[in-house]
Amino acid sequence: MGIAEIFLAGLCLNATCDDDYIPSTSIKLLRFAKLEQELQTETLVITTLQNGELSGYETVNDTVVGTGIAFDIIKILQDKYKFNYTIVLPEDDTFLGEQSQKTAKKLLETKKVDLAVAFLPIIENIRNEIVYSTSFDVAEWAVLMNRPDESATGSGLLAPFTTQVWILIIFSILVVGPIIFLMVLLRARLCRDDKSEVYSLSTCLWFVYGALLKQGSTVNPRTDSSRLLFSTWWLFILILTAFYTANLTAFLTLSKFTLPITTPEEIGKKHYSWVTNRGNPVRDKIISEKNDEHIYQDKLIKTIGNLKVFANHSDMNILNTFVKKRKMMFIREKTVINHIMYQDYREKAKNGVEEEHRCTFVVAKFPITKFSRAFAYSKDFKYVELFDYAIQRLIEGGIIEFKLNENLPDAQICPLDLGSTERKLRNTDLLLTYILVGGGLAVALCVFLMEILWRVCQRRNKQKKKRKPHQTHFLANNYNAIIKTGLSNLTPPPSYQTLFKPPFYFKDEGGKKTNINGRDYWIVNGKNGFRQMIPLRTPSALLFQFSN
Repeated sequence: MGIAEIFLAGLCLNATCDDDYIPSTSIKLLRFAKLEQELQTETLVITTLQNGELSGYETVNDTVVGTGIAFDIIKILQDKYKFNYTIVLPEDDTFLGEQSQKTAKKLLETKKVDLAVAFLPIIENIRNEIVYSTSFDVAEWAVLMNRPDESATGSGLLAPFTTQVWILIIFSILVVGPIIFLMVLLRARLCRDDKSEVYSLSTCLWFVYGALLKQGSTVNPRTDSSRLLFSTWWLFILILTAFYTANLTAFLTLSKFTLPITTPEEIGKKHYSWVTNRGNPVRDKIISEKNDEHIYQDKLIKTIGNLKVFANHSDMNILNTFVKKRKMMFIREKTVINHIMYQDYREKAKNGVEEEHRCTFVVAKFPITKFSRAFAYSKDFKYVELFDYAIQRLIEGGIIEFKLNENLPDAQICPLDLGSTERKLRNTDLLLTYILVGGGLAVALCVFLMEILWRVCQRRNKQKKKRKPHQTHFLANNYNAIIKTGLSNLTPPPSYQTLFKPPFYFKDEGGKKTNINGRDYWIVNGKNGFRQMIPLRTPSALLFQFSN
C-alpha cells in the first residue's frame, strides 16, 4: 500500500467518512493489482513522433528505439509494471494531417497501436475518437529569432520618445503659435484702453520655435495674460527637454533591448514568416481548428499569420537553415527552445567563438499559445486507469517537470538583455545627427541657388527697362512714352502772342522800347504790378521765351 492509500485510510477512520469508502478503495486496489499482473505479460504497440527533446526514435541494429523525455516516462512505467513494447511508426510522422490514413491518430483509431508516446496536444473535438491520458502540463509556445542588431525602440536622437510623442510635439508646435496670436489679439480688442502690443503671427510662431531650441526671444510681453501664455510654453519646453535629456542618456548608456514584436498578433500583422517542425503540436492545433466548423474566430493561424513552413528537419537544422539564413521565426515549445539555445551556445563555445558573439538568437518573452499536453490511447486500451494513476504520481512528484529541465543550466540562456554595463557610442546612434546636418546643408544650398537665380532674373528685368524702345508714334499723343524715354527736356511750343501777333510786339499792352547798355528791350507792365524787361534780339528772346 502506498503513502497516498495509507493517508486516505487514516482519514477514513474519522466519523466524517462514509462507511462505503473503504470497500470501494479496496476494490480499486484489487483491480489495479489484477491489471498489473496482466500487463506484465503484455507487449504493447506504441507509436511516436519526431519532436526534438520531447520524443523521437532512432534505429539501432534494425530495431526502432524510442528517444526523448516521453520515452523516459515510458521507461519509468516499464520498470514499475514490467511490460514490453514495440514501436510502429506513422508513415506521415504527424499526429494530425491532411493525409489522415498515414498519421498517428489514424493508427490509434484503427487500433493498430495501443498508445501514442509523445507530448500531444489535447484537442477537444477528437476526444470521441481517441482517449487522452492525464495531462502532463499546460505548455507555452514561444518565438525564437535572430537577435536584432538594434533595439526595436530605435537608437540615436529619436529613441527617447515614441512615435506618438513626436507627433504630438510637432502638433503642439504648430498649434501653440496661432493660439498665442489669437489670445493676444482678442485681449487687445477687448481692452482697447490698455495700450498693449499685438504681436504678429510670424512673431508668435518664431517664439514657439525659439523656445523649443532654447534660443531666447526679443518678445517682451507687458500684459499678465500674455506673460502667462508665454510662461506656460516655457514650462512645457523645460519639462520636455528634461525628460528627453534623461531618456537619451539612458538609451545611449544602458543595454536595454526590445524586440520588433511584442504580441503574437504582430507576427501576422507585420507579415513575418515562421517555421516549426512537422511533429509539433502547433501544426496539429492549426489543422484541428481548420477542420472544426464551430470555431469562427480566435484561430491560431489568424493570430500568427499564414506565412508558415512545417519543416521535416531536426531542430538544429531548422535553426541554421531557416532562422539564421532565411531570417524566419521559429515557433516551438519553451522548454525545447531552451535546449536548442543551450546546445547552440555550447557548440559555439567549443569552436572558440568569443563570448559576445555566442548569443546570436533570442526568445520573445510573450507566449504564442498555451494548451495541455498528454499521451493518447486507443479507445479499447484497458490499462488507461493504471497508466493515468502512475502518470498522476509522476506529475505530483515533479518528475516530469524535472525531466523537461534536466539538462539545462540554472542560469537563463542568452537573455534578451545581456547585462553588459559598458556601451560605446556608435555611428548608428549619431545617424540622425548626420542626416540633419546633411539635410540642412542641402536645403541651404538649394536656397542659395534660388537666391542667385532670383538676382539674375532681377538684373535682366532692370536691363530691359533701361533700354529705349523705337518711337513709332507722335509724341504729342503719347506723353507717357515721352516721360519713359527721357524726352522731358524738349522745347515747349511757341507762346500765344507769337501765333496771333507780330513777333515780340507789346505796344498794345502799354509797352515801350528802350535801349539799355546797347541792347533793345520792351518795358512791359505785368499783371502783378511789376515791370518786365523783354529782350528784342533773337538769342536773348529765345532764352526769355523758354524761361517764361
